Amino acid sequence: MIKHPGKTDVVEIRDRILDKGVTVRRVRDPNDSGAPAASAVGAGELSSPSERAAFRIVQKAFDAWNDHDVEGCTALLDQGYVGEMHQTASALRGPEDARLAMQSIRESLPDLRLTIESALTVGDDVLVSWRAMPSEVVGCTVTRLQGRKIAHTWTYAPNRLRSKATELR
Repeated sequence: MIKHPGKTDVVEIRDRILDKGVTVRRVRDPNDSGAPAASAVGAGELSSPSERAAFRIVQKAFDAWNDHDVEGCTALLDQGYVGEMHQTASALRGPEDARLAMQSIRESLPDLRLTIESALTVGDDVLVSWRAMPSEVVGCTVTRLQGRKIAHTWTYAPNRLRSKATELR
């Protein structure tokens, strides 16, 4: 069972990243609208096979989202999944909540695509900065994995994207 994390978890992730001396930089191949440049995923900075595997799981979730594969995306979620969005009181609880939210967002914003611009992995925590197209809204998501499943996400997005997602819940 996943215990509910405290408000310091994002600070903890940041501190763990800084402790490793990892620097975050915006890197995206302008000729490829879907995938990040190899250096954007921190290929040289992923120090272990488990960190590379953690990033691949998150990348699969983004790929499933962009392919409109709600079932594929929710299959990557832990049964105790919690999804939180910055400055939103309610959280998604479990794969079924996530499935309903994704379907609703997809119906309302059918052209929405998320492009990974950079990513950083520390252990089972993955920080991804992304760009939502066609709106050009940027945001980031911190993902915590448990047993090769997505257990918790914290998403930070500007008001114009966040308000749309919140009204669809």
